[in-house]
Amino acid sequence: MDQAVSDLPEKHRKLAANMRKLKARHEAALREIAFLRARLAAAEPHAPHPAILSGFPERYALPDAPRTRITHWKEARERLLWSGLTRAQALHLEVTCLTRLAQGQGAAQFPRILTLDMIAGRFELTDQGMTLQALAAAGRTVTIPDAQAQIATILAAMEAARVVHLDMHRDGRNLCVDARGRLSLIDFDIAAFDDVPFSGEIAIRLAEFHAEGGYAGLGARIRDIIAAWQR
Repeated sequence: MDQAVSDLPEKHRKLAANMRKLKARHEAALREIAFLRARLAAAEPHAPHPAILSGFPERYALPDAPRTRITHWKEARERLLWSGLTRAQALHLEVTCLTRLAQGQGAAQFPRILTLDMIAGRFELTDQGMTLQALAAAGRTVTIPDAQAQIATILAAMEAARVVHLDMHRDGRNLCVDARGRLSLIDFDIAAFDDVPFSGEIAIRLAEFHAEGGYAGLGARIRDIIAAWQR
């Protein structure tokens, strides 16, 4: 016991040294990302692909959407080491995806933007019900009528909008079901549109999406998640 106590200062010293190293690496990574983004911003106006760092629309033409009794505000966050996106990029990406999906068939099976505050970097969304993860945690089940047809509608809507969801979790946190059994796909902050990745992390996930069968593969994953949730 005495030996263990006497070893504590040395263990604390090593832990503190490791934390300082991790912080230094984190700061170095952020510096490199900032440098690369500055280089990209300079070249971007001459590039043949959609703008990533600049040229974001001042206003989005938001399609009309019925206001649900409950709504949710979502704030864009900077997670450079998680998704490789700045706060502005994350906002631009998700709002663009949701705006496109709101204009086609199956719009009701995605969150629809009701209010957009570009300055605050947040937007108000329709309520799509509880996530499968939350329903499982609460011990609740909801019947999903015509689940296969609903999944097909979701996939067709994304394909028509040229939007790809790239953050499908096995625990069902990205799939919602409302009281009527309507299935929805949420959280488009790690996604792609027009087959253009906005970061290195998204490029990896987009390549995996294509390698795993594209929309058909995504549909199979959604069916597996629902099947596991219903067991």
